[in-house]
Amino acid sequence: MKKIPLINLKSVNQLAALAVGLLCATATVGHAQSLPPGVQDVVKLSQAGISDDVILTQIRNNQATYNLTADQIIALKNQGLSSAVIKALIGGPAAPAAPPVAPPVAPPVTGASPAPVVADSTPAAPTVTFDGFQAQLSSSGTWIEVPGVGQCWQPTIALTDPYWRPYFDHGHWAYTDAGWSWQSDYTWGSIVFHYGRWTRFQERWVWVPGYDWAPAWVCWREAEGYCGWAPLPPAAVYRAGVGLYFHDGLALDVDFGLGIDAFTFVAYDHFWDVDYHPFLLPHERMEFIFRNSHVLNGYRVDHGRFVVEGLGHEHLGLLTHHDVRVVHELHDEHGGRDMRDFHSDRPDDSRRNRGDAPDHGEHRNW
Repeated sequence: MKKIPLINLKSVNQLAALAVGLLCATATVGHAQSLPPGVQDVVKLSQAGISDDVILTQIRNNQATYNLTADQIIALKNQGLSSAVIKALIGGPAAPAAPPVAPPVAPPVTGASPAPVVADSTPAAPTVTFDGFQAQLSSSGTWIEVPGVGQCWQPTIALTDPYWRPYFDHGHWAYTDAGWSWQSDYTWGSIVFHYGRWTRFQERWVWVPGYDWAPAWVCWREAEGYCGWAPLPPAAVYRAGVGLYFHDGLALDVDFGLGIDAFTFVAYDHFWDVDYHPFLLPHERMEFIFRNSHVLNGYRVDHGRFVVEGLGHEHLGLLTHHDVRVVHELHDEHGGRDMRDFHSDRPDDSRRNRGDAPDHGEHRNW
């Protein structure tokens, strides 16, 4: 009589457990991919290291709740979302606010004259307004109506110099406690290089007013031997306390649809110059560098402040053979700024030419 081999029950149990695990993982991935767009944005924020306080504020500002299934909630938990964030997404009640505490009442003082009331003479912080921009910029350029965009400002230099572009001349890069900041010598530079966006109209650059401050509103790229940057377009929208959005998605290392003509690329040994006209590259060379470059924006929000890390100060200092010092930057809300150690990171300050326009020559390299 032939012996029937016994089935190894231990192996069967192991295979069954593995199959169940694979089915659960597949279900979790499927549910994660089917999350509503607003919930997917919250997942992106969490994976980018944004704190729960900021994420909860964003959820409250959107005023949206979601009817999530049990599997979707489990998928969110597996992706690292806290219980507080998940509760806010499904519309759970927030923790009740603490009742106000009445200030202690001082006992009445007898036999003494009351102290005089001194009014607070500290002026309120000015706010940026379109009227303020017009008043400060009109003498240095022209306000024009751009279809689909609205009122924009065009600096006179953009009309007289066909090679001019933002973040390009009469200034230099400095690494500050807010990231890479463009320090302009133009009288109007503290406004248009720290607020708003830029776009091209009739082959010339125009500035689109905006009301959020940043050290520089640019997109950064890196290639072998070169670094590049370009002004952000109007479609790059900043949400306070959260970061940049592009086409309704959180923008981290994205290119914002910017093409080669928007970028300035320079070799690392010219990064610290104050005028990039002499180092313009032939178009064929630019195409090669652009195709072989990658985006490295390094955007983040630190205690409510937008930081542009770009290529990073240690990395760029190593590539440019320059000791990059962190500069403390202060700015007010109407476009001015105060730089401490303003030129401390310049390798050769004698090369600056603050009074005269640069001699652009024949632009043989373009």
